[in-house]
Amino acid sequence: MANNISCDAHDYFEIVCMRRSLIKVTSKDNKIYHGIATDIKLVEKQEYLQISDDIKTEQLLLSEVKTLEALGNTTAQHNFSITW
Repeated sequence: MANNISCDAHDYFEIVCMRRSLIKVTSKDNKIYHGIATDIKLVEKQEYLQISDDIKTEQLLLSEVKTLEALGNTTAQHNFSITW
């Protein structure tokens, strides 16, 4: 894959999508995204995190993520913040 992210980082994205976690993501250019992690999409050999809220669905290139936070999960251990 062309994203150049570690397998460990990829695991975090897969986990939030599997749990459909409420997330807050900060991109490398400091744009902030809020919503539910719904999927990882492969588009032209690049992986994108799909984030949905009540109004829209956005996609962010995984390699552009600086910080991923899982918020509001009923199981406290499922909430985390990680920065790359």
